[in-house]
Amino acid sequence: MSRFLRALPTSVAIAAAVGLSGCTHRATERISGELALPPGIERVRIELDNGTLDVGLPLAGGPARQLSYQGGVRMDANSEGELQQLRGVAPELVAAPDPEDPKLLVVRGPRAPAGVQGMIAYEGNVRVDPSLAVEVVIRDNGHVTLVGRRSSSRVRTRRGDLRFEDCSGGVEATTGQGNVIAYAHRGDLDVRSQSGDMQAFVDQPGERITLSTGKGTVQCCVPEDIECEIDARAEIGRIGNDFGFEVTKPSAYSSALVGKRGGSKTRVLLRTAAGHIAVRALDPR
Repeated sequence: MSRFLRALPTSVAIAAAVGLSGCTHRATERISGELALPPGIERVRIELDNGTLDVGLPLAGGPARQLSYQGGVRMDANSEGELQQLRGVAPELVAAPDPEDPKLLVVRGPRAPAGVQGMIAYEGNVRVDPSLAVEVVIRDNGHVTLVGRRSSSRVRTRRGDLRFEDCSGGVEATTGQGNVIAYAHRGDLDVRSQSGDMQAFVDQPGERITLSTGKGTVQCCVPEDIECEIDARAEIGRIGNDFGFEVTKPSAYSSALVGKRGGSKTRVLLRTAAGHIAVRALDPR
């Protein structure tokens, strides 16, 4: 299986995804900064209303107990007066331990004031120790990329594409609408979308792989010697595989694949309501 997708650049454009229809007053501001990680912090949750966020590795030589960020804030409004209200909001990211969980650091982006018909979106990166568990929550619209995580990662966005590169601590993610890709992945993977295509290139499977979409194509690439129990179902669509599993047709338009291989170390669950499913063997190179 070709791994050409590993060379794809990270998506950074979100104008179509997070823009407000008809907004004619816009402004941008570049920001950067560092946030100290208090003693005892084990997890980080990043909360944005809208944005494009890359969660990456700390720069070489930087302090270990520090979170840094660099990017820009985009503001869209329906009037000049509302835009000025948005520009009055401090654009920087802020952080504080969760009062109910001192091991959790909550990082928040700027938010539009109540009553203002406008939007603030952060478009940039956050760099943080890969051994810390990370959760990203985008309330409305935004794309998320995670690179090099070595602890558990969770992502939720109402709409936007998701990308996971070289993650090995287990990933759980949901998007209401968007495409999902994971490559050079190791460990558990559970990603769900109401609409969008999915591709996963899993080098070292964990206990489970779940890829589920309401509408879209699902491609799951795993090692050719995988030991697994698989359940794949397309309500409307076809299923193909490289492992000799039998594909049945419960109805005229649906397909199903249920099988077991080896010691069943990994449970593979693949779902699409409308689309095709492919289970492929990774090129050992």
